[in-house]
Amino acid sequence: MPKGADLLLPTMRRFGLVAGLAVGSGLATPAMALEGMYTCAVTSLSGRGWIPPQISLHFHDEWTAEVVHSGNVSALSGRPLKAGFFRISDVSYRVNWTVVSASVGNGAEAVKTHYRAVFNTQNKKLSVQVISLDSGAKPPRGIGQCVQVTS
Repeated sequence: MPKGADLLLPTMRRFGLVAGLAVGSGLATPAMALEGMYTCAVTSLSGRGWIPPQISLHFHDEWTAEVVHSGNVSALSGRPLKAGFFRISDVSYRVNWTVVSASVGNGAEAVKTHYRAVFNTQNKKLSVQVISLDSGAKPPRGIGQCVQVTS
């Protein structure tokens, strides 16, 4: 006849494995240790669309961030935009933000441009892409080198 502890052993092992995987993969913690401000000089790789020539990333804590575009012809130039971010590897983070511009022509709706970037904290590189609803066209892309301004 099995003892009570022997019956609980498989359950305890399973719980320990799940907890170990969660901590080991970073699921138990938010985007750790990404704070400070980075300024990135970005080069457009596309002949169409608009990729900002300079992007500043400001990470306030593990939950909030802002993006500032420089060189934008709209009124948004130099104004912080709220951004979301999350860790995708030990050294990389995905950053997402949206630029809302005034409508063009007779349209009543504002134009929304969604940006997605991958920021590599090890080599300080930024890869930027405009997320388009037009699935037939290649989205505008750009790459940049970043410098940490504050920590």
